[in-house]
Amino acid sequence: MKNDKYITVPNLFTTINLFCGYLAVVLAISGHFINAAWLIFVASIFDALDGKIARASGISSQFGLQIDSLSDLIASGMAPSILLYQVHLYNLGITGIFIAFLPLLFAAFRLARYNVLVAKSGRSNKYDGLPAPMGAVTIASVVILYMATNWHFLLRMLIIIVPVVSLLMASTIKYEGVPRFSLREKGANRYKLLAMFVTIILMFIIPEYVLPLFMLIYLLSGLVLYAREQLFNHIKEKAIDTN
Repeated sequence: MKNDKYITVPNLFTTINLFCGYLAVVLAISGHFINAAWLIFVASIFDALDGKIARASGISSQFGLQIDSLSDLIASGMAPSILLYQVHLYNLGITGIFIAFLPLLFAAFRLARYNVLVAKSGRSNKYDGLPAPMGAVTIASVVILYMATNWHFLLRMLIIIVPVVSLLMASTIKYEGVPRFSLREKGANRYKLLAMFVTIILMFIIPEYVLPLFMLIYLLSGLVLYAREQLFNHIKEKAIDTN
């Protein structure tokens, strides 16, 4: 059901997402990198919740879709780009500026494409390309791990990690969305829920290690499924050609 109201609970969550992104930028510029990184993570939670609440309550709207994307552009595009530059990439001069720009650029591309696809075909349980919030959290998790361990090789790896994450956002590789909160469902969704709850519990114990590991698994999951699909299609085509 469409709803034209501007002040709704989902839009309130979207506003919090936007504020977290704005505050992350302020803190990153001020040198509070760990707090900025965690705020990017918090913003992604509110981004997931606003969509879930909107669909569950039947009050989704075109306004909600657009304000959500604009909020994500700040929280999942601008915030990680500023954080990257302030943490390390400023050391690389003009090269660092362009590398730090990639999350913002590809988040904008990803969000614009998503809005077009939703307007044309409606929402899907899977995403075409890495969702922008997940890309932002991946980048933030690297910063969080570095701040906890002082492993300097992580900063050097940003030169590879950032372009890879950015390109995955622009790709058509399928990525799973948030699992449905229903224990009645059997199969994959139940296992996804279980994995999510285990991750949440571990996040309260060793968050600086659990979050990067979870994001790595999530990134690889899309790549593994894509490779498996391509292999299956190749075998199928060969079988057809043989016949």
